[in-house]
Amino acid sequence: MTDVPSPPAPPPSGFAVNAQYIRDLSFEGPAHPKDVQSNEPPKIDVNVTAQTRSIDAAMFEVSLNVRAQALVAGKNAFLVELAYAAVITPPPGLSEENLRYLTLAEVPRYLFPFARAIVANTTREGGFPPLLLQPIDFNALYQNQMRAADISKAAGTA
Repeated sequence: MTDVPSPPAPPPSGFAVNAQYIRDLSFEGPAHPKDVQSNEPPKIDVNVTAQTRSIDAAMFEVSLNVRAQALVAGKNAFLVELAYAAVITPPPGLSEENLRYLTLAEVPRYLFPFARAIVANTTREGGFPPLLLQPIDFNALYQNQMRAADISKAAGTA
């Protein structure tokens, strides 16, 4: 009877959220909401990114950055910029690749509903209808980011 190797253990999952907070919040409403009323729908440009930095060997800060600008009839209606962050402790023994995925995909997915609520409340308190951000596929964003990094690395070595 031959020994059959056991399957590899799954990578550790989960993370501890030590704190989460608004790192930076800015709202600019250069025009009064009535000044930008129009029959045409607003043009809304939304950009969402995630950043991470090491605090120490066992803790990381992950920041979900949202920038949303609304133009109505060519006039700037509002601009909201939010950096919503969390300090997390990843599970021990996480590989570098899994840690990168955790901090750039999983933690942003966790932070998104909080950031979405803050953006909606901020635009509403600014006198505009609440801006409800659509769900984001952070896994796809992560994959695109890794592909872009591979392409730039290959271009740099060619």
